[in-house]
Amino acid sequence: MAPSKNEYQKGLEILNKESNDFLSKNQTIPPNIKVLGETEIKDISKGIGVENTFSLFKKKYGNKISATTGPNYYGFVIGGTTPAALLGDWLTSLYDQCSPLTDVTNILEKETLEQAKILFNISSEFKGTLVSGATVSNLVNLAIARQWIGKQMELDIANNGIVTNNIKVYSATPHSSVSKSLSIIGIGRDNLQIVKTVSKRESIDTDQLEKELQKDSNSPSIVVANAGTVNTGDFDDFSALKKLKEKYNFWLHIDAAFGGFANCTSKHKYLLNSWNCADSITIDAHKWLNVPYDSAFQFTKHIHLQSQVFQNGNAPYLDSLTDSFINLVPENSRRWRALPIWFSFQSYGIDGISEIIERNCEMAVQIGNWIDESEFLILMAEVKLNIVCFKVSEEMEFSTAMYLKAINETNKVFMTPTNFQGEYAIRIAFSNWSTEFSDLNDLIKLLREVKVRLVQ
Repeated sequence: MAPSKNEYQKGLEILNKESNDFLSKNQTIPPNIKVLGETEIKDISKGIGVENTFSLFKKKYGNKISATTGPNYYGFVIGGTTPAALLGDWLTSLYDQCSPLTDVTNILEKETLEQAKILFNISSEFKGTLVSGATVSNLVNLAIARQWIGKQMELDIANNGIVTNNIKVYSATPHSSVSKSLSIIGIGRDNLQIVKTVSKRESIDTDQLEKELQKDSNSPSIVVANAGTVNTGDFDDFSALKKLKEKYNFWLHIDAAFGGFANCTSKHKYLLNSWNCADSITIDAHKWLNVPYDSAFQFTKHIHLQSQVFQNGNAPYLDSLTDSFINLVPENSRRWRALPIWFSFQSYGIDGISEIIERNCEMAVQIGNWIDESEFLILMAEVKLNIVCFKVSEEMEFSTAMYLKAINETNKVFMTPTNFQGEYAIRIAFSNWSTEFSDLNDLIKLLREVKVRLVQ
């Protein structure tokens, strides 16, 4: 069955009905539905048309869609999708622009990136791109750092490859994507040196870092700092790192996947003091900006090095695209990721985005205070931003793992396990625009009910 233009209207009718249905039930659909077993692979030798295909999808997969965009998903630090971002995303698919060639995509992306710099208080020295997520943003920034290292050694790694394995990368609590990126770009996971943290925190001990830098002070290195660690939302001391940068020759990359949003609140922006001393910064958009997957910002002060790394080779049909984003990122084929972000910026402004951040942070504080005063739970770290890390008291008859399992089995909320300083813990992450303070009452009630059930 060949496509027909008549199917557009039917598709829009289906989309309208399904969208209204899903959005109206988003608060009651389980936030993380487990799917067991394998599905039957359908024969696709003959097509069945748009309407029948949607019916097939609903039959096979309709009851397996999780409300990860809903207010009760407290697992990964991801937001939902605001109405403006959803509209922008729908239009992205509708217009389906060939981003390297269409001027409008590049113009709008540049505007969006400049507005993002204002939102995040990023200095004018930085230039940016949009990529699929913090993993690729870290990858791009570390690839640029690798090129910078090479230049310090009078090497052109982008053209000649890595001819040294003596590239040291220092970090205290790196995200898993950092080691993945080091593997991909050829530096290697084993060259990631873990520096100890400040006592009872995940922030890097800058005195210990300086000792490490002193050991090989003649060689350039990379320091990966954190603005919002995944376990507790902790921050490195960027003012102290700035002082170290004045003494030692290292590239400073800041992984601020969600911590960059601290600049959106007057109460938390101090956590990012001096962060413009960085050489590169990663911020996710599909986290706290509440735009759909997949979307992230990548910023650096060294755009010329970025171009050296990601410039396309000899391809005559690309000769007219020397100023295109495709020469700054891994993908040549790029979705118009800027459009949902642009719609969010214009629709809600800095004041509206800041309200989401402030509300989520206050929710974390309130739940953290409740846990701290609880007779059966222990708050494991100070609530710095939007993450609450806790465990079950050793005096209880059940373990933290048992408690988490029972919580998630209710299908009313979803939380994830973590490990804080060698101990199994539970993490609650507040990052959804639609989570209300009334949801906290339901959450506390659930936490109590699960405890009662486990002790019976």
